[in-house]
Amino acid sequence: MRVLLAACVVLASLTSCGYGRHERVLRSLPEMERVAQAMGPEDGSLDRPREIGEAEFQAVYRENDRVYFQVGENGPSVDPYGYVWSPEREPVDDSNPSVASSFEHLQGPWYRWSDSH
Repeated sequence: MRVLLAACVVLASLTSCGYGRHERVLRSLPEMERVAQAMGPEDGSLDRPREIGEAEFQAVYRENDRVYFQVGENGPSVDPYGYVWSPEREPVDDSNPSVASSFEHLQGPWYRWSDSH
């Protein structure tokens, strides 16, 4: 009984920490790539919540050769984070000197991304 209870607690904590969201994003990468490829430089930002595949994003926008899929709210005390499609090269922190961006490779042209101010 204790093992079952412990397993439920671990599963609940993983789900509440975004593990479930990350898995949904991974399953949604083909649909996200279609959106990224179709998004031209003149398309601007999609600043309203948008569901793509199994995942929901607060904003989708292009910066140069990258397309960002922002997860979660972006408020005064919350740094932006999400996923980025960068087919030409590995993304580097080159946009804004007052913001530290980090990128973690997932697969192919996909990276997990976060900013901190």
